[in-house]
Amino acid sequence: MKADSKKIKWLLDNETQYGIAKATGVTQSKLSGLKNGKIKIENLSLEVASILTKYAEEKMG
Repeated sequence: MKADSKKIKWLLDNETQYGIAKATGVTQSKLSGLKNGKIKIENLSLEVASILTKYAEEKMG
């Protein structure tokens, strides 16, 4: 498992929360918290951060 905060930030800036949630299983409320700063990327579990990083890599090409 690996997590990359820059890739997660890119994902949040470039994809819809709905699309990310549907593809990854991460809740929209968690994604919303990340996007608006209520949840810090550093405070995510490694599992969730890894899922988001993997999805970001897929979307980046």
